[in-house]
Amino acid sequence: MRAAPAVKGKRALLMILPALVLTPLAACAAPAGTTDTPAGSQTQASGQTQCGGTATIKTIQDVAQQTGTQRDATLLDAAKKVNGGAINLYTEINEPGPLADGFKKKYPGLTVKLYRAGSTQIRQRVLEESAAQRSGADLIEMDGLEMAILDENKLLAPASSPLRDQVVPAGQFADFTADRFSYIVPTWNTKRLAASDVPKSLEDLADSRFKGKLALEGSDVFWFAAQVTNMESEKGMTQAQAVDVFRNIAKNASITSGHTTTMELVVAGQYGINANGYIHRAAALKAKGAPIEWSPVNIPLVAEATTLGLPCLSANPAGALLLQDYILSADGGQQIFVQQERTPSNAKLAAQQVGATTVQPIKVDLAKISKEFQTWSDLWDSVVRGGGK
Repeated sequence: MRAAPAVKGKRALLMILPALVLTPLAACAAPAGTTDTPAGSQTQASGQTQCGGTATIKTIQDVAQQTGTQRDATLLDAAKKVNGGAINLYTEINEPGPLADGFKKKYPGLTVKLYRAGSTQIRQRVLEESAAQRSGADLIEMDGLEMAILDENKLLAPASSPLRDQVVPAGQFADFTADRFSYIVPTWNTKRLAASDVPKSLEDLADSRFKGKLALEGSDVFWFAAQVTNMESEKGMTQAQAVDVFRNIAKNASITSGHTTTMELVVAGQYGINANGYIHRAAALKAKGAPIEWSPVNIPLVAEATTLGLPCLSANPAGALLLQDYILSADGGQQIFVQQERTPSNAKLAAQQVGATTVQPIKVDLAKISKEFQTWSDLWDSVVRGGGK
Protein backbone atom coordinates (compact mmCIF):
# COMPACT_ATOMS: atom_id res chain seq x y z
CA MET A 1 0.00 0.00 0.00
CA ARG A 2 1.24 3.45 -0.86
CA ALA A 3 1.81 5.79 2.05
CA ALA A 4 1.15 9.49 1.62
CA PRO A 5 4.38 11.38 0.88
CA ALA A 6 5.55 13.55 3.75
CA VAL A 7 6.19 16.78 1.87
CA LYS A 8 3.69 19.10 3.51
CA GLY A 9 6.09 20.72 5.98
CA LYS A 10 8.39 22.07 3.29
CA ARG A 11 5.44 22.93 1.11
CA ALA A 12 3.98 25.06 3.87
CA LEU A 13 7.37 26.72 4.26
CA LEU A 14 7.46 27.81 0.65
CA MET A 15 3.83 28.87 0.57
CA ILE A 16 4.52 31.46 3.27
CA LEU A 17 7.96 32.39 1.98
CA PRO A 18 6.84 35.41 -0.12
CA ALA A 19 5.45 37.06 2.99
CA LEU A 20 8.72 36.55 4.83
CA VAL A 21 11.12 38.00 2.28
CA LEU A 22 12.46 41.13 3.92
CA THR A 23 14.03 44.33 2.73
CA PRO A 24 17.69 44.26 3.82
CA LEU A 25 18.10 45.90 7.21
CA ALA A 26 19.64 49.30 7.43
CA ALA A 27 21.97 47.92 10.08
CA CYS A 28 23.31 45.43 7.53
CA ALA A 29 23.52 47.73 4.55
CA ALA A 30 26.97 48.51 3.20
CA PRO A 31 28.33 52.05 3.32
CA ALA A 32 28.48 53.69 -0.07
CA GLY A 33 31.41 52.50 -2.08
CA THR A 34 32.13 49.44 0.05
CA THR A 35 33.53 46.78 -2.27
CA ASP A 36 36.53 45.33 -0.43
CA THR A 37 36.74 41.57 0.03
CA PRO A 38 38.14 40.31 3.34
CA ALA A 39 41.52 38.77 2.67
CA GLY A 40 41.60 35.04 3.20
CA SER A 41 37.83 34.69 3.24
CA GLN A 42 38.14 31.79 0.74
CA THR A 43 34.84 32.69 -0.90
CA GLN A 44 33.13 35.32 -2.98
CA ALA A 45 32.09 38.02 -0.55
CA SER A 46 28.41 38.24 -1.46
CA GLY A 47 27.66 38.85 2.22
CA GLN A 48 30.05 41.80 2.29
CA THR A 49 27.59 44.28 0.77
CA GLN A 50 24.81 43.25 3.15
CA CYS A 51 26.90 43.23 6.35
CA GLY A 52 29.28 46.11 5.68
CA GLY A 53 30.02 48.20 8.75
CA THR A 54 28.91 45.55 11.23
CA ALA A 55 31.02 44.00 14.00
CA THR A 56 30.71 40.71 12.15
CA ILE A 57 32.58 41.98 9.09
CA LYS A 58 35.16 43.81 11.21
CA THR A 59 35.89 40.61 13.13
CA ILE A 60 36.29 38.58 9.93
CA GLN A 61 38.72 41.21 8.61
CA ASP A 62 40.67 41.35 11.89
CA VAL A 63 41.61 37.67 11.70
CA ALA A 64 41.74 37.31 7.91
CA GLN A 65 45.53 36.95 7.88
CA GLN A 66 45.74 34.87 11.05
CA THR A 67 45.80 31.10 11.42
CA GLY A 68 46.25 28.51 14.13
CA THR A 69 46.96 29.60 17.68
CA GLN A 70 47.21 33.28 16.75
CA ARG A 71 43.69 33.27 15.28
CA ASP A 72 42.36 31.33 18.26
CA ALA A 73 43.95 33.73 20.75
CA THR A 74 42.61 36.84 19.00
CA LEU A 75 39.08 35.44 18.77
CA LEU A 76 39.10 34.03 22.32
CA ASP A 77 40.16 37.36 23.81
CA ALA A 78 37.44 39.23 21.88
CA ALA A 79 34.77 36.60 22.59
CA LYS A 80 35.27 36.76 26.37
CA LYS A 81 34.47 40.48 26.35
CA VAL A 82 30.94 40.00 24.95
CA ASN A 83 27.96 38.76 26.98
CA GLY A 84 30.23 37.18 29.56
CA GLY A 85 31.70 34.88 26.93
CA ALA A 86 28.31 33.41 25.97
CA ILE A 87 27.65 32.40 22.34
CA ASN A 88 24.08 31.86 21.16
CA LEU A 89 23.83 28.84 18.88
CA TYR A 90 20.57 28.15 17.06
CA THR A 91 20.73 24.52 16.00
CA GLU A 92 18.72 21.56 14.77
CA ILE A 93 21.22 19.03 16.19
CA ASN A 94 19.31 16.36 18.09
CA GLU A 95 22.01 15.98 20.74
CA PRO A 96 23.92 19.30 20.94
CA GLY A 97 25.25 18.70 24.46
CA PRO A 98 28.51 16.93 23.50
CA LEU A 99 29.29 19.72 21.02
CA ALA A 100 28.71 22.49 23.57
CA ASP A 101 30.63 20.64 26.28
CA GLY A 102 33.58 19.91 24.00
CA PHE A 103 33.80 23.55 22.95
CA LYS A 104 33.65 24.77 26.56
CA LYS A 105 36.43 22.37 27.52
CA LYS A 106 38.66 23.61 24.71
CA TYR A 107 37.94 27.28 25.36
CA PRO A 108 37.61 27.94 29.12
CA GLY A 109 35.70 31.13 29.79
CA LEU A 110 33.30 30.61 26.88
CA THR A 111 29.89 28.95 27.01
CA VAL A 112 27.34 27.94 24.40
CA LYS A 113 23.71 28.92 24.93
CA LEU A 114 21.51 26.60 22.87
CA TYR A 115 18.25 27.20 21.10
CA ARG A 116 17.25 23.77 19.78
CA ALA A 117 14.47 23.58 17.19
CA GLY A 118 13.65 22.34 13.71
CA SER A 119 15.10 24.22 10.77
CA THR A 120 11.78 25.81 9.84
CA GLN A 121 11.34 27.17 13.36
CA ILE A 122 14.91 28.49 13.41
CA ARG A 123 14.45 30.23 10.08
CA GLN A 124 11.22 31.85 11.25
CA ARG A 125 12.80 33.04 14.49
CA VAL A 126 15.83 34.55 12.73
CA LEU A 127 13.62 36.39 10.24
CA GLU A 128 11.43 37.77 13.02
CA GLU A 129 14.45 38.91 15.05
CA SER A 130 16.01 40.51 12.00
CA ALA A 131 12.78 42.33 11.14
CA ALA A 132 12.90 43.79 14.66
CA GLN A 133 16.61 44.66 14.13
CA ARG A 134 17.42 42.54 17.18
CA SER A 135 20.44 40.33 17.61
CA GLY A 136 19.57 36.76 18.53
CA ALA A 137 21.73 34.02 17.11
CA ASP A 138 25.50 34.39 17.03
CA LEU A 139 25.81 31.25 14.91
CA ILE A 140 23.13 29.28 13.05
CA GLU A 141 23.18 25.56 12.22
CA MET A 142 20.31 24.22 10.11
CA ASP A 143 19.17 22.66 6.85
CA GLY A 144 20.82 24.17 3.76
CA LEU A 145 17.51 24.94 2.02
CA GLU A 146 16.39 26.99 5.03
CA MET A 147 19.79 28.68 5.26
CA ALA A 148 19.45 29.67 1.60
CA ILE A 149 16.29 31.61 2.54
CA LEU A 150 18.24 33.61 5.14
CA ASP A 151 20.92 34.23 2.54
CA GLU A 152 18.32 35.43 0.03
CA ASN A 153 17.17 37.88 2.70
CA LYS A 154 20.78 39.13 2.96
CA LEU A 155 21.14 38.21 6.62
CA LEU A 156 24.42 36.24 6.46
CA ALA A 157 28.05 37.28 6.38
CA PRO A 158 30.40 35.72 3.81
CA ALA A 159 31.61 32.31 4.89
CA SER A 160 35.07 32.51 6.42
CA SER A 161 37.07 29.74 8.07
CA PRO A 162 40.56 28.31 7.54
CA LEU A 163 38.92 24.87 7.69
CA ARG A 164 36.67 25.35 4.67
CA ASP A 165 39.20 23.75 2.35
CA GLN A 166 38.78 20.49 4.33
CA VAL A 167 35.04 20.44 3.60
CA VAL A 168 33.59 18.35 0.76
CA PRO A 169 33.31 20.76 -2.23
CA ALA A 170 29.54 20.25 -2.39
CA GLY A 171 29.35 21.81 1.08
CA GLN A 172 31.17 25.07 0.33
CA PHE A 173 28.67 27.86 -0.33
CA ALA A 174 29.36 31.57 -0.61
CA ASP A 175 27.76 32.60 2.67
CA PHE A 176 27.48 29.33 4.60
CA THR A 177 29.28 26.02 5.00
CA ALA A 178 28.08 22.44 5.46
CA ASP A 179 29.01 20.90 8.81
CA ARG A 180 27.34 17.53 8.15
CA PHE A 181 25.47 15.70 5.43
CA SER A 182 22.85 13.11 4.81
CA TYR A 183 24.27 11.18 1.84
CA ILE A 184 21.39 9.73 -0.17
CA VAL A 185 21.93 6.56 -2.22
CA PRO A 186 20.16 3.23 -2.84
CA THR A 187 20.55 0.78 0.04
CA TRP A 188 19.62 -2.88 -0.19
CA ASN A 189 19.11 -6.05 1.80
CA THR A 190 21.96 -8.41 0.89
CA LYS A 191 19.75 -11.43 1.58
CA ARG A 192 16.98 -10.28 -0.73
CA LEU A 193 18.97 -8.69 -3.54
CA ALA A 194 21.73 -10.53 -5.39
CA ALA A 195 24.93 -8.63 -6.13
CA SER A 196 24.22 -9.01 -9.84
CA ASP A 197 20.89 -7.19 -9.41
CA VAL A 198 22.36 -4.06 -7.79
CA PRO A 199 21.23 -1.07 -9.92
CA LYS A 200 23.85 0.68 -12.03
CA SER A 201 21.74 3.74 -12.83
CA LEU A 202 18.53 5.46 -11.80
CA GLU A 203 16.91 4.09 -14.92
CA ASP A 204 17.68 0.57 -13.68
CA LEU A 205 15.24 1.07 -10.81
CA ALA A 206 12.40 1.14 -13.34
CA ASP A 207 13.29 -2.42 -14.40
CA SER A 208 10.64 -5.04 -13.69
CA ARG A 209 13.06 -7.04 -11.52
CA PHE A 210 12.47 -4.49 -8.74
CA LYS A 211 8.68 -4.69 -8.87
CA GLY A 212 7.44 -5.38 -5.36
CA LYS A 213 10.96 -5.11 -3.91
CA LEU A 214 11.48 -1.36 -4.14
CA ALA A 215 10.79 1.28 -1.46
CA LEU A 216 10.78 4.98 -2.34
CA GLU A 217 10.81 7.37 0.62
CA GLY A 218 8.15 9.97 -0.11
CA SER A 219 9.52 13.17 1.41
CA ASP A 220 12.75 13.56 -0.59
CA VAL A 221 11.91 16.56 -2.75
CA PHE A 222 15.50 17.83 -2.59
CA TRP A 223 16.94 14.49 -3.72
CA PHE A 224 14.45 14.40 -6.59
CA ALA A 225 15.26 17.97 -7.69
CA ALA A 226 19.00 17.33 -7.46
CA GLN A 227 18.80 14.14 -9.51
CA VAL A 228 16.57 15.68 -12.18
CA THR A 229 18.80 18.73 -12.64
CA ASN A 230 21.86 16.48 -12.72
CA MET A 231 20.28 14.32 -15.43
CA GLU A 232 19.59 17.46 -17.43
CA SER A 233 23.15 18.78 -17.14
CA GLU A 234 25.07 15.48 -17.33
CA LYS A 235 22.90 13.35 -19.62
CA GLY A 236 21.35 16.04 -21.79
CA MET A 237 17.81 15.05 -20.85
CA THR A 238 14.93 17.49 -20.84
CA GLN A 239 13.24 17.97 -17.49
CA ALA A 240 10.21 16.06 -18.74
CA GLN A 241 12.39 13.09 -19.75
CA ALA A 242 14.15 13.05 -16.37
CA VAL A 243 10.85 13.26 -14.49
CA ASP A 244 9.52 10.38 -16.57
CA VAL A 245 12.39 8.26 -15.23
CA PHE A 246 11.01 8.84 -11.74
CA ARG A 247 7.45 8.15 -12.85
CA ASN A 248 8.62 4.78 -14.14
CA ILE A 249 10.50 4.11 -10.90
CA ALA A 250 7.34 4.96 -8.94
CA LYS A 251 5.44 2.27 -10.86
CA ASN A 252 7.72 -0.31 -9.27
CA ALA A 253 7.77 1.21 -5.81
CA SER A 254 5.89 1.32 -2.54
CA ILE A 255 5.98 4.90 -1.26
CA THR A 256 7.16 4.97 2.35
CA SER A 257 7.32 7.67 5.01
CA GLY A 258 10.47 8.32 7.03
CA HIS A 259 14.05 7.35 6.23
CA THR A 260 14.63 5.47 9.47
CA THR A 261 11.41 3.49 9.12
CA THR A 262 12.14 2.70 5.49
CA MET A 263 15.64 1.46 6.29
CA GLU A 264 14.25 -0.75 9.05
CA LEU A 265 11.74 -2.25 6.61
CA VAL A 266 14.56 -3.04 4.18
CA VAL A 267 16.61 -4.67 6.94
CA ALA A 268 13.55 -6.69 7.99
CA GLY A 269 13.20 -7.94 4.41
CA GLN A 270 9.85 -6.33 3.64
CA TYR A 271 11.61 -4.60 0.76
CA GLY A 272 14.74 -5.65 -1.05
CA ILE A 273 15.98 -2.17 -1.84
CA ASN A 274 15.42 1.47 -0.90
CA ALA A 275 15.98 4.00 -3.71
CA ASN A 276 16.86 6.90 -1.41
CA GLY A 277 18.43 5.80 1.84
CA TYR A 278 20.87 7.56 4.17
CA ILE A 279 24.38 6.12 4.21
CA HIS A 280 24.96 6.99 7.87
CA ARG A 281 21.90 4.98 8.90
CA ALA A 282 22.96 2.02 6.74
CA ALA A 283 26.52 2.17 8.11
CA ALA A 284 25.27 2.12 11.71
CA LEU A 285 22.98 -0.85 11.03
CA LYS A 286 25.65 -2.76 9.10
CA ALA A 287 28.08 -2.28 11.99
CA LYS A 288 25.52 -4.06 14.20
CA GLY A 289 25.32 -7.00 11.83
CA ALA A 290 22.27 -6.03 9.73
CA PRO A 291 22.17 -7.37 6.12
CA ILE A 292 22.32 -3.88 4.60
CA GLU A 293 24.64 -2.51 1.90
CA TRP A 294 25.04 0.62 -0.23
CA SER A 295 28.35 -0.05 -1.97
CA PRO A 296 29.11 0.13 -4.82
CA VAL A 297 27.57 3.58 -5.25
CA ASN A 298 26.53 3.46 -8.90
CA ILE A 299 23.83 6.12 -8.81
CA PRO A 300 24.80 9.80 -8.39
CA LEU A 301 25.18 10.57 -4.70
CA VAL A 302 23.11 13.50 -3.42
CA ALA A 303 24.32 15.25 -0.28
CA GLU A 304 21.58 16.88 1.78
CA ALA A 305 23.53 19.52 3.68
CA THR A 306 23.10 20.84 7.19
CA THR A 307 24.96 24.13 7.29
CA LEU A 308 26.57 26.82 9.45
CA GLY A 309 25.89 30.52 8.87
CA LEU A 310 27.15 33.64 10.64
CA PRO A 311 24.44 36.33 10.93
CA CYS A 312 25.24 39.93 10.05
CA LEU A 313 23.91 40.98 13.44
CA SER A 314 25.83 38.46 15.55
CA ALA A 315 26.44 40.05 18.96
CA ASN A 316 29.50 37.85 19.54
CA PRO A 317 31.00 37.22 16.10
CA ALA A 318 34.42 36.33 17.56
CA GLY A 319 32.84 33.58 19.63
CA ALA A 320 30.74 32.50 16.66
CA LEU A 321 33.83 32.14 14.45
CA LEU A 322 35.57 30.10 17.16
CA LEU A 323 32.55 27.86 17.55
CA GLN A 324 32.24 27.45 13.78
CA ASP A 325 35.91 26.44 13.55
CA TYR A 326 35.42 23.95 16.38
CA ILE A 327 32.40 22.38 14.68
CA LEU A 328 34.33 22.11 11.39
CA SER A 329 37.50 20.71 13.00
CA ALA A 330 38.33 17.03 12.43
CA ASP A 331 39.14 16.47 16.12
CA GLY A 332 36.21 18.54 17.36
CA GLY A 333 32.67 18.70 16.06
CA GLN A 334 33.36 16.52 13.04
CA GLN A 335 34.53 13.65 15.23
CA ILE A 336 31.50 14.10 17.46
CA PHE A 337 29.24 13.75 14.40
CA VAL A 338 31.01 10.49 13.53
CA GLN A 339 30.39 9.23 17.07
CA GLN A 340 26.73 10.22 16.71
CA GLU A 341 26.57 8.17 13.48
CA ARG A 342 26.23 11.25 11.26
CA THR A 343 28.17 11.98 8.08
CA PRO A 344 30.60 14.86 8.71
CA SER A 345 31.38 17.43 6.05
CA ASN A 346 35.11 16.90 6.51
CA ALA A 347 36.14 15.20 3.27
CA LYS A 348 38.52 12.65 4.82
CA LEU A 349 36.17 11.60 7.61
CA ALA A 350 33.23 11.40 5.21
CA ALA A 351 35.24 9.22 2.82
CA GLN A 352 36.04 6.83 5.67
CA GLN A 353 32.35 6.45 6.44
CA VAL A 354 31.31 6.05 2.81
CA GLY A 355 34.14 3.58 2.31
CA ALA A 356 35.50 5.15 -0.86
CA THR A 357 37.56 8.25 -1.52
CA THR A 358 36.36 8.49 -5.12
CA VAL A 359 32.67 9.00 -4.31
CA GLN A 360 31.75 12.67 -4.47
CA PRO A 361 28.30 14.24 -4.08
CA ILE A 362 26.94 15.93 -7.18
CA LYS A 363 27.04 19.74 -7.20
CA VAL A 364 23.64 21.30 -6.62
CA ASP A 365 22.40 24.87 -7.01
CA LEU A 366 20.92 25.00 -3.52
CA ALA A 367 19.65 28.57 -3.79
CA LYS A 368 17.84 27.86 -7.05
CA ILE A 369 16.15 24.74 -5.67
CA SER A 370 15.19 26.66 -2.52
CA LYS A 371 13.53 29.41 -4.58
CA GLU A 372 11.69 26.87 -6.72
CA PHE A 373 10.90 24.43 -3.92
CA GLN A 374 7.13 24.72 -4.25
CA THR A 375 7.31 23.80 -7.94
CA TRP A 376 9.60 20.86 -7.21
CA SER A 377 7.37 19.77 -4.32
CA ASP A 378 4.26 19.77 -6.51
CA LEU A 379 6.09 17.87 -9.25
CA TRP A 380 7.40 15.26 -6.81
CA ASP A 381 3.94 14.96 -5.29
CA SER A 382 2.51 14.18 -8.72
CA VAL A 383 5.15 11.49 -9.24
CA VAL A 384 4.71 9.64 -5.95
CA ARG A 385 0.95 10.09 -5.61
CA GLY A 386 0.35 9.25 -9.24
CA GLY A 387 2.36 6.05 -9.01
CA GLY A 388 3.89 6.80 -12.35
CA LYS A 389 0.65 7.78 -14.05
